[in-house]
Amino acid sequence: MAVFETISVVVDGYMIKGFQSVEITRSMQDGAMSFNLEASASSWSPQAMALREGRQMEIYANGDLVVTGAIDEYNSEISEEGRSVSLSGRSKGRNAIDCHPIKHKTGMVKNKTLLQAAQEFDEFGVGWSTDQQLQPLAMIQRRPEEPMFHTIERYARKLGHMLVAQTDGSIMITRAGSKRHAGALVLGQSPVDSMGVKITTTQKRSPVVVRGQRRSGHGKANLRQEAQDQGDDGDEYRPALVIAEGDHTDSELQTRAKWERLRMAAYGIRPSAKVSTWRDAAGTLWTPGLLVAVTNDIEGIDSDFTLSTVILRQQDGEGKGAGTRATLEFVDPKAHGGQTGAGTSDSVFSAGDAL
Repeated sequence: MAVFETISVVVDGYMIKGFQSVEITRSMQDGAMSFNLEASASSWSPQAMALREGRQMEIYANGDLVVTGAIDEYNSEISEEGRSVSLSGRSKGRNAIDCHPIKHKTGMVKNKTLLQAAQEFDEFGVGWSTDQQLQPLAMIQRRPEEPMFHTIERYARKLGHMLVAQTDGSIMITRAGSKRHAGALVLGQSPVDSMGVKITTTQKRSPVVVRGQRRSGHGKANLRQEAQDQGDDGDEYRPALVIAEGDHTDSELQTRAKWERLRMAAYGIRPSAKVSTWRDAAGTLWTPGLLVAVTNDIEGIDSDFTLSTVILRQQDGEGKGAGTRATLEFVDPKAHGGQTGAGTSDSVFSAGDAL
């Protein structure tokens, strides 16, 4: 049975309710959550008009903060049947994704961690944090044409980290860890409505070759760097070439090769579940990056996976699409920088050795 969520939006201190349709997407791959809201004229209050102006807003589910952000697009349609309003937006990270920092005098940060660099470039007030032990980098250099988020993302790829949107709108530099959701998702048992698996073998590449060039120095070791990650011994020969951006040590180049191979393989292996609740067995909202115990005996799945993408949906009415639902996509924890998940799933669901 679906568990109904009371959705409220707060803008300028006013609480707005009565949205007939809500959809919120949160992913380990995105620095900003996205959302869509729909309302009819009967529930569209004068205070709600402030949403059109792009002011900061919060979305709550049963009193728990889900998104802090602003509206990207407002649409209103008026007909003989009445008025309907639809809103789409993203969390605060949208400003770092869309905009170029113009206040930093040099666009260069030396001998600071990636977090310190992000905080120094963050003239938008997005907010940055990390749960990782980051080492100082010799230099972080912005490119004039790229938004602030893309600068930090380039160096995150180098280090094997991900930039993930948080409910308060900030962005965390992170990897999949050992924290987990309560309970388990088992095919045929509540709250699971259905389970699926999508395996795309074209995503699996071996070897993955990363080539780069040091910023200074001469000779082959500095001008023609190369690192390879072969994957499993039995993998088909399907090479991929990655050109590393910026300056990499040999160790960093090798990390990049393994990181790219793991992500390519894991994103071609997608277990999923559709469930009738936005929350786990302990009442925590589904959160990307946490481990979930997943069992699908028919497909040979019985182990821990990292929750990669969450789509939360709620729609009033009856029939197909109505009610409270969540679509969950999982990946091998190693694809997000974690360790091998406990369990006995078929080997096809493994992306290979961890970082």
